[in-house]
Amino acid sequence: MAAQTTDLDIATELRQISSLAEVGKDALTELAAAASQRRVHAGQSLVDQGVPSQSLIILVRGAAKLVRTMGSDGGESVVVLDVMRAPCIVADSSVIDGSPAFASVVTLRSSHILAVDRRSVLRLLSVHPSIARALLTRFALEVRSGVRRIDEIVAGPVDERVTNLLDSLASAHGTPLGQGRFIAIPLRRRDLANMVNATTETVSRLLAKFEREGLARSTRDGIWWRAAPVPVKRPSTPSQPAVMVPARAVRSV
Repeated sequence: MAAQTTDLDIATELRQISSLAEVGKDALTELAAAASQRRVHAGQSLVDQGVPSQSLIILVRGAAKLVRTMGSDGGESVVVLDVMRAPCIVADSSVIDGSPAFASVVTLRSSHILAVDRRSVLRLLSVHPSIARALLTRFALEVRSGVRRIDEIVAGPVDERVTNLLDSLASAHGTPLGQGRFIAIPLRRRDLANMVNATTETVSRLLAKFEREGLARSTRDGIWWRAAPVPVKRPSTPSQPAVMVPARAVRSV
């Protein structure tokens, strides 16, 4: 159920999205005219797994997670594939090819979204190459992010996977704060566990350990993660000082 709508200037909001930076003024104006806006509560599904999406969703306020539910003999299991923070375009391929969405997109906090119906999207792509390039770039970034997530899910022990995940989230979504970065995405312990293929209990213990060591701090609004120190390269010191031979002492051949 949508929350009460507070109107935003759609064209202004679209200009804040990095993926649309190269889109021309006329094309952006048409995109804005085709978009509707609404505010939604936390926990609301913006894209439903298994259902073809009828609108391109643009997140202009808030945060969301990309969730895939899989069935097995032991019941359903949930994997959090990625998270996103406004402003951004939700890279939902079902809007382009009309096939069922491979995962759901669920809001993590109260959010404000823009929606452009699929027919308008396809028309704009055919008329304005700059919009087509912008969406292509956004989808390419999503593919690269998915490949990186494979390492965070399966590579190394759990502590390394959690560390790599927090490094990645801090780099992509963090705001500099002190000697670290604040990841303003309200992820629960269960979400983090689902992102690294571990139990909630294990991730909770690791985060508690990181907090005791001063590497992390958790709040209801997100996680502060201490930036990894950049190693300083020092020039190697020879074991014995070099002996300088005067030029006049060198015997010519």
